[in-house]
This record gives sequence, structure tokens and C-alpha cells, in this order.
Amino acid sequence: MKNKLIISIVLIITLLVPFTVSNRSDTISPEILSDSTIGFYQSSTCKISLIEFYFKNRNNNLDLFFNLNDYADIKCFGKITGVDKLSDSYMVSIGTNTSINLILQSSIWFLLFLLIPKIKSKTKFSIKYSFIIPFLFILQYFGEDKFYTRTNILHTTNFSIKNFYLVGLFIFFFLCCFILLDIFQERYLNIINYLPYVFLIIGTYSGMNINIYLLIGVFFGVQSLFINRELNRFDFLYLLFSIIWLLNTENNNHFFDGDKLRGFTNSSYNLVSQIFWILLFYFLIRGIIFLVHESIPFFNLDKLMKNSLISSSLIVFFGFLGSKYSLFNFLQFYIFGQNKRSMKEFTSIDGNTWRGFASSAESIGEFYGFTILIFIFCLIYKNNKLTNPYSLLLLPTLYGLYRANNFASILSLIFIILIFAITGTSFYKKNKIFILSGMVIFFLFSLISYLYVQDYDYLSTELVYEATLHQNFYSGPNSYSTYIKVQEKMIERDLNTLLNDPNNFIYASNGYKFIVRTFTPNFNIPLVPNVVAIISIISLLINRTEMWGIFIAKYNPNFLESIFGYGPLQLNGYLYNHKVRLDVPIERLEALYLPHSSFLNILIFFGVFGLSIFIGFFVYLLIKREGFSLFKILSIFLLINFLKSDSLLYLNSFLLLTFCLSSFYYEKSDLND
Repeated sequence: MKNKLIISIVLIITLLVPFTVSNRSDTISPEILSDSTIGFYQSSTCKISLIEFYFKNRNNNLDLFFNLNDYADIKCFGKITGVDKLSDSYMVSIGTNTSINLILQSSIWFLLFLLIPKIKSKTKFSIKYSFIIPFLFILQYFGEDKFYTRTNILHTTNFSIKNFYLVGLFIFFFLCCFILLDIFQERYLNIINYLPYVFLIIGTYSGMNINIYLLIGVFFGVQSLFINRELNRFDFLYLLFSIIWLLNTENNNHFFDGDKLRGFTNSSYNLVSQIFWILLFYFLIRGIIFLVHESIPFFNLDKLMKNSLISSSLIVFFGFLGSKYSLFNFLQFYIFGQNKRSMKEFTSIDGNTWRGFASSAESIGEFYGFTILIFIFCLIYKNNKLTNPYSLLLLPTLYGLYRANNFASILSLIFIILIFAITGTSFYKKNKIFILSGMVIFFLFSLISYLYVQDYDYLSTELVYEATLHQNFYSGPNSYSTYIKVQEKMIERDLNTLLNDPNNFIYASNGYKFIVRTFTPNFNIPLVPNVVAIISIISLLINRTEMWGIFIAKYNPNFLESIFGYGPLQLNGYLYNHKVRLDVPIERLEALYLPHSSFLNILIFFGVFGLSIFIGFFVYLLIKREGFSLFKILSIFLLINFLKSDSLLYLNSFLLLTFCLSSFYYEKSDLND
């Protein structure tokens, strides 16, 4: 308890002091903000600290929004760098230099990691194994030069011993290895029990395209490689993929700023950035698998449930806090390393309790569902009681799931809970065959009835129709005439004529060409449903037809990219290599159109071969791991939801899925009870 108090005090001091420091010797003092004093703050930049400004204006009834200025100079850190008025809101810019962010945010998160209880163990960790980590992370600054040029005033990639910027970064990452070794030497076996907090502490560095959990994952991945000193089939297979990705890399001038994916995406498409993310992803996967494998004997389900409930409840609590107080909104973004700002007001869509702590409603809804599933599992199979004090935290978790508005998560959660309830009865055990047969018959009857009522021709062609609308066919100023021409061809089911038109063929993506050839009658097998038709029906059922249609229109890989993908976390080629017509309202044209399916993301990154391996691995686990286990249920729940969400692109959701699949693979028989 004493150590926690000391850590808390040091944490508060570490956070507040940089935003309090200002030049006390000058005669410049903060003024009450109004239309008449905006000019004062614009001419007195880097003179007044955030805390000074806030206390001067704490009783000022204005709509304030504190914005981070990562490009500010070091001397401006924590100080007002400008004020602007936008409509009825005042945008107060706070200097947060990217290089200082790296040091300060790391200090905050390292202090928080010290709160994880120790488990004494003999380890073979050594700092000498981590010598490659600073070299690895320095690569990113060369490969993603465009990103850091925009966010850090100090950034330069001149390769020289006198480049103190790069020298300082190298020293920093090497010191981080020492700190991580000291922190996790006796804590690493307890990490998986505290995994849910990655949804509270997002860990993305402000102004950077890196995340603290990547650094930790790579640290353990490097340690595991040198400790085990043996390679397996995964290593050799990944080496094959890596060689093909690097040989197939073609530099382009497109820049992807990441937006809500920042910290876990490749912003450039060049050889150096490819090498960085290929190596980083490899060590990250090794690190996660190593941690799960070593920690399974120390896994504590009650701890995981408790920490999941606390984390999900704190997300709701801080979401409310950030909506009420503008300063907390700013500090939350900085402390927790968010990719998006927390909600500014508690109304309409802004009232979603996930905003800021997750970049999408799907990912946070899945985490809330994950938490509730663990609670229900413990309630039914571990004989936990509702009188447990932590049971009260289920209420904010349920509220958070409701406000996330993730219908798929709610529906799949209800379905799995019903399975929990039914399979636990003696009636089910006595009549298992009849119940399962009845469920299959009911499902088939419902499906046939749905197809009959809804018109199979419409259901089976809607996805192709949507993809066709987004191709740049019959280009001209009149979009309606284009729509009419495409509609006529769709009614006639004459897609080959449409595609073989020389003026259209050059505008069609390779993904679209493949789908059309697969869908047209020449490819069909009698009495066997067309695979494109099945996918079209599924896309309508889960409301993904438009987004998957856009994906088909944009997906334009060459042969190697279709088989092996563009490379891990590489969306640049998919987003920019093929021009499409977005048949959407003007205000949505600049939106980030992701595939809205984690399986499609795997296809982009690892191609057909990689997606087949992933699906095959999961099917193998389902067949080999018989019985009813928590991690089997959690893995199924997440993958069902990942089918219609981009959650694999968010690091915390990626860690959650990888943890569940690895635990499913390594779990012992006692966890299957």
C-alpha cells in the first residue's frame, strides 16, 4: 500500500509539473479569455503555462477545447501556443513537443506498470539480448520520414554522429530496455492477468506512430528468440513471406497519416518502412506467445475478471469526466495515450462512453462483451456469487456496451450466454443429439424462408452491384447516367459485357475482376451455391454491403500481393494504388474507408495464403481442443465480431485476440473444467 501511494504521488508530480512551469521573471500574466483577449494570447506564445491559464479562467463560462501542438518547440512544452475561436468554441493550443512526449509519456506508463504485483521467478532475461531494439526503432524515423517531418520540429534524418536528435532517440530506446528489464523481471508472469487495462491505457505516443505496447512486445520477442535459440515452422514461413514482401515493395509517394490507427499502422510504402514493420510485427507476435506460454500456470481467472470489470468501468467514468471538464479531456488524451479525443459533450453520438478510449464502437463493444462473458462464465462455472463487491461494476459495463451501440456484440453475447445456460442443464445432457438436430433444422428452415421472402436474386447480386457502382465506369460529369447504365447491366446480369468494355476494363480493380468471373454463370457448379452469392447474403445480413463493395472496388493487388499480401499493417497500397468512384454523399468523401472486416484486413496484409493459414489454424484448434473452455468461447466471440469490424487494426483489440487464441492453444486441462 505504501509503494502504491509513493507511485501515485510521483505520477501526479511527473504529469503536472511540465504543464506548470513558466517564466516567473517576466511581467506577462494570464488574462481572462474573451474575444478581446484572443490577440493577447496569440502574441504571447510560449509564455503562459496551461495550469496558469486554467486557474485564471476556471470560472469563465466559455466552451474551451485544449488542443495538442506536437510540432511546438521544446521551450514551449506545457505552455499556450495560441488561441483561436471557432464558432462558439475557443481552441486553446498547448505545446507538446513530440520528443518530450516520448520521455514524459513513457515515464507515466512505466510508473503505472509498477502497480502490477510481482511474482518471483527465475528468468534468463539479459540486457545484451536487447541491443538490436534501438536500431530497430530508429529505422522507423527513416522509413516514415514524411510522418515525423509533420509532427516533430526537431526531426531530421541526416545520418551523422552530430545528429543529436537520432543519437538521443537511440540512447532513449536503449535506456527503455534497461527499465523494462527492471520492471518486468519479476512481473512478466502476471502481465496476462492485467491485460484488460490496455483498453484504458491505450499507450499511443502523442505525435508519433508508435505505441508503448509495441516496445514491450518487441522487448519480450527479442528476449524469447535469444533464450529459446530455436526456430519453428512459423519462423521459416514468416521468413518466406518477408522475402516476398520486400522483393515486391515499390516505393510510392502516398502518405497515410493513420488517424485513428496511429501507433499500429505503416504510414509509408517504401523498403525501409517495410523492413521496420515486418521485424516489429514478428517480434511482437513472438513476445505475446512467449508471455502467454510462460504465464499460463500463473493465470488467475478471478483476477482477469476483476481487472476487466475495473477497466471497463473506469472507461465509462473517465468518459463522463472528460465530457464535463475540458482540462480533464486534454489530460486524459495525454495520460492514456488516446488516438482520438474523448467526447466533449454528453449528447447524441458524442455521448458514447467509448469515444477516446477506443477508435471505434466495434472494438470497445467487443471489450465490454468480453468482460461480461468472463463474468457470466465465472458466475455459472466457477460458482461466483452476485454478492461479490466487484459484481456492482457490471452495471457501468452494461451501460458502456449499450452506449457503444454495437448490435453485433450485443447479439452474439446474448447468443453465447444462452448456450451457457442451456448446456449447463441436465435436460441438455440427456437430449443433446435431439436439441442440436433441432437447432440445425430450425436454422436451415429460417435461412430458406428468409431467402424466399427477400428475393434470392436481389440478395445474391447486391454486393457485386455495390462494387460496380464504385468502379470508375462510364466516367463523366453526370453520375446519374452512370448509375442508370450500371443498373441496366445488373438487371440483365450482363457483367462480363460491362467488364469487357475496353473503356471500363482499365478502370476495374483486380479484386472486382476476380469477383465478377467467380460470380458469372460460366463459373457456377449446378446445385452448389455460388460463393460470391453467399458472401453477398452475409454482407446484407450484417449490414456490410456498402463497405465490402468499396473494398472490392479498391482492392487491386498484383499476383504476389493477392497470394502473400502487401505486408503487415500496410494499408498504403490498398488505399491509394487504385482510383475508384465513391458513390457517397460529398461530406463523406474524405472519410477513411477501411474494409470493415478483420478477415479482409488479413487478406490485405497476408494475402489468400495468409488468410487460409489463419482460418485453418483456428479450425485446427476447434477440432483438437475438445470440450468447453473459456478461451474457446472468448475466441469464437471475438472472431464472430471481427468478421464485421476492423478491430484487428487497433493494437488493444489485436492484443486481446492474440491473447485469447494463444491461451486457447496453450491452456491446460484444468482450465477446461
